[in-house]
Amino acid sequence: MPKWLIILLAIVALTGVVLLEQTARPPAIVAVPAARPPATTPVPASPAPVQSASRVVEVPVEGQTVQTPSSVSETPTVPASPQTPSGVIVAPERPSPLQTPSQTPSESIPATPAVSADPWAGMALEPFLEDAAAQLARLSPETVTWLGIGPTLGMRDDHLDPLTVEAERTYYDLEQAIENHLATYDLSQESPNARLYAETYGAYIRNDLAGRPYADNVYSVSSYMDSYPTYIEWFLTSLHPLSTLDNAEDYLSRLSELSTRFRELEARLASSEELNAVPPRFMLEKAVEQIRYTGETKAEETPFYKTLESALAAVDGIDAATTSNLLDRTRNLLEKEVLPSYLELAEYVSGMAARASDDAGVWKQVNGDAYYAYCLASQTTTTLTADQIYDLGISEVARIEGEVQTAAAALGWDSTTTMPEIFGKLTQLTGTSMGNDTMARCQTILDAIVPRIAPAFDRMPTQKLIVVDGGTDMYFSAGTLDGSRPGQFFAATQTPQPIYELPTTTYHEAVPGHGLQAAYAYEANLPEYIAGLSFTAFAEGWALYAERLAWEMGAYDDNPYGNLGRLQDELFRAVRLVVDPGIHAKHWTYEQAVNYMVENTGFSEDYVRAEVERYIVSPGQAVTYKIGMLKIVELRDRAKAVLGSSFSLPAFHDAVLSHGELPLALLEQQVDAYIARTREPAPSVPNP
Repeated sequence: MPKWLIILLAIVALTGVVLLEQTARPPAIVAVPAARPPATTPVPASPAPVQSASRVVEVPVEGQTVQTPSSVSETPTVPASPQTPSGVIVAPERPSPLQTPSQTPSESIPATPAVSADPWAGMALEPFLEDAAAQLARLSPETVTWLGIGPTLGMRDDHLDPLTVEAERTYYDLEQAIENHLATYDLSQESPNARLYAETYGAYIRNDLAGRPYADNVYSVSSYMDSYPTYIEWFLTSLHPLSTLDNAEDYLSRLSELSTRFRELEARLASSEELNAVPPRFMLEKAVEQIRYTGETKAEETPFYKTLESALAAVDGIDAATTSNLLDRTRNLLEKEVLPSYLELAEYVSGMAARASDDAGVWKQVNGDAYYAYCLASQTTTTLTADQIYDLGISEVARIEGEVQTAAAALGWDSTTTMPEIFGKLTQLTGTSMGNDTMARCQTILDAIVPRIAPAFDRMPTQKLIVVDGGTDMYFSAGTLDGSRPGQFFAATQTPQPIYELPTTTYHEAVPGHGLQAAYAYEANLPEYIAGLSFTAFAEGWALYAERLAWEMGAYDDNPYGNLGRLQDELFRAVRLVVDPGIHAKHWTYEQAVNYMVENTGFSEDYVRAEVERYIVSPGQAVTYKIGMLKIVELRDRAKAVLGSSFSLPAFHDAVLSHGELPLALLEQQVDAYIARTREPAPSVPNP
């Protein structure tokens, strides 16, 4: 899988970790059909070196905020500490009928010609898409683990995705061949669903290919959770399955590849530095501290060792001698290869930090403006420009702040009170929770919202959703396609959580947000090549819309403080429409962005600083929430206006959710089709 996609997936997985609106997504591309034979034509194997076998464990989580396949939350929490790097990935958006900004290819990633022979010549559309998805998935072992499709593909969970230019070229060339062949079909001759799925898959592929020139513009290492060292630790200790002896052997195999991956990462960092694609100095300095912390940790105290040790204790049929042998090998591997590679990487990044500037935006990079235009198009699946998004943000911030002040005045508070004063007072009035209390409160909120919102849906998914310990973070991670891992809502237990915020966070991450959306798609009998696709504007737009829907369904009727929390979270998303383009297009400084957010959200400065770091390293992602929500609300208003008494909220939601995540243009087409099917017939005119 391309390096930029791995990192953006890490962003997705790790980005949502501390926030109230993200979703962990697989680093690769798609789910694979259950009964599909291997690719008809040989596909270049992933360059990942085969190393000693060893397998890893998986951690259960709760609260599904899925961006098909996963999502993350944005509750105000404290950034993860070096010793607890948690995170969730949000895969980049895939536009469909979308104009891609002009691009200048990066010299570090030479373009290569697409495969000339067509291995799918004469194949029907659906078998082609199934086979293409399977071939792409095979090139990304981490994606195979994310989706739980190893048995289907005859693969074990024993390799990490390579980060080399060669692996990236192989992946992109296969995508180009897929796009070329897809263009040979006359989609007008296909069924409506087949046409939609082909267009969705094509949009996803085209978006990946549009990002090819910017592979080294992505920030691979930083102080934020999407940093590759943080992501890969999270992946191994949270997603790698560890329920069997084979899993444990695969785990060791993947650990043995870490030093190689770090050397590959250093080569890519050098290419990025040539483009001035490096985070601000202070973020690199913090990254050095985090990486060095891991490298200096005693092997038995690392999450890598502890995760395996804990998992083996729960595996049936493994005797004490086998367990001891596995742990001895793990300790030896950590001491001799893994931890020294962390220290080596820390030294490399330290040198980068010494050469870095304090500039925050990607405008400073070679091709930086074009890269940001791509990020916005990719993430939002629209043609909105930075200026348009900035202006929209200014307008939305003013509107929502007015609603906050009105709600505060209804409580008898001074209507001129500032945002920090209002929300500071809320925290004092409602208090905070930690530990098991937070998990219990989230579970209670989840139990109460399900029957309340059920009338708004034609069906309520049955897929299991659990609340689990998220450490310092709040986020959602989707389950596997086969149901072996449930959707998980990670609730922050190690940091104080404002109680007035918990309902909105739960609605966003679990039900009716990411968790319901993901489960709804999983149970919609979608083709498996579609089930694993993710479009951030859709997923995060739905989750933010879900917060509003809960309010509309009466969830806050007896909780005015909670409703102020809902407004604060919507305001937070609106502020990001200003801050993200402010940083990357208008040359805002880090401090300028922090000050604006503190003044307009009421969140603590520590939390805001962590948020701004996120926006610096994940350009465009933070604007997707409001863009997607506004589109869904716009489409609902359109349906109501046209259909009148024939409008059905459950039918509207089914039109939005029943085809999985879509680019916004294709979502609009689906809603328009629902309107056309439901439109009231014109009254008959009697003959004269």
